Amino acid sequence: MTELTFQTKVHATAKEIWEMYVDFNKRRQWETDLEYMILQGNFSTGTSGRMKLQGQPEMPYTLTTVIPYKEYWDKSEIPGMGIAICFGHEFNEINNETTVKISVRLEKEHGEMTDEDI
Repeated sequence: MTELTFQTKVHATAKEIWEMYVDFNKRRQWETDLEYMILQGNFSTGTSGRMKLQGQPEMPYTLTTVIPYKEYWDKSEIPGMGIAICFGHEFNEINNETTVKISVRLEKEHGEMTDEDI
């Protein structure tokens, strides 16, 4: 597994930030290369959907963990490579200030990730 993490503090509640992620129209305010994001059901663990970034093919994804206002993870399998890319979003609120932690993880279907896989 290979993982990259970034975090920053935001002067907003976790609920306010959460709403910016789960509402596609609000999310496009900062993620402008996101052409569409379609979820086939509720924003909950196990729900799948499709998304498309500019210049990239459409990718299916699955919400693997959803804890409202706290954390969610999604996972997309990279076709024909035996590798998945996982995105984590964690929100830790203290006194109307929220630390937002974003993680990107590469997971290999069988065995450990190596430089040759990337």
